[in-house]
Amino acid sequence: MPLKEGDSVVIWVDPKRVFLVKIEKGKKFGSDKGTLDLSTLIGKEYGSTVSLSTGVQAYLLRPTPLDAYNGLRRPSQVLYPKDISYMIYVSGIKEGDTVVEAGTGSGFLTISLAYTVGGKGRVITYDIREDMQETARRNLSFMGLLDRVTFKLKDIRQGIDERDVDAVFLDMPDPWNTIQYVHDILKPSGSVVIFVPTVNQIEKTVLKISEFDFVDVHAEELIVREYQVKENATRPKNIGVVHTGFIIRARKSIKGS
Repeated sequence: MPLKEGDSVVIWVDPKRVFLVKIEKGKKFGSDKGTLDLSTLIGKEYGSTVSLSTGVQAYLLRPTPLDAYNGLRRPSQVLYPKDISYMIYVSGIKEGDTVVEAGTGSGFLTISLAYTVGGKGRVITYDIREDMQETARRNLSFMGLLDRVTFKLKDIRQGIDERDVDAVFLDMPDPWNTIQYVHDILKPSGSVVIFVPTVNQIEKTVLKISEFDFVDVHAEELIVREYQVKENATRPKNIGVVHTGFIIRARKSIKGS
């Protein structure tokens, strides 16, 4: 489908120069490798090549959630892609599902959830900070996903409005204070997936989960190491993403069934 004004696109020059932009008439993209009139992208296709003002070739790529992570504004600490991807995978959510999120923050998990549930799904995201939700709105709008998300300025520890949701994602300091509400709103076999940064939080959360009808309970940590690939010199990169936090997951059962 041809690109049009308002579309988001990644301008990929090389591995160190990857830029997420929105196509606007009259706007110019600039980097140390050259400039580009963004209006000239209208009518081109994702996957096309363009030449910058210096003659350097660049590629036009369709934005992914990883591009959002690297290119969008994030005034707050955000979850890493390795954690987000695993959380979504183990939750089992799919296109058309309804999910609740607590801890909107800058909207990076929200973006990935909206990307996963598709146009027929729904993400309801709670936060107690209006400024964070405004940042998340702008980021979701930039990615073209705003219409899939409902924002609620409310403390989820005081209750959750929705019922019969497919999954709940929590990124907050004291998730154990929400577990009863989470249990009440989940569909049978629905997943709760929680991110916490410390071991003490794992213990408090899992002990609270054990008071309710949840099964398949796990606490996990992910470590990712990227490799630098060169002929006769392939090795791990010097800089990697090691510890970022812990993921707790569980599924709701029906007692006595």
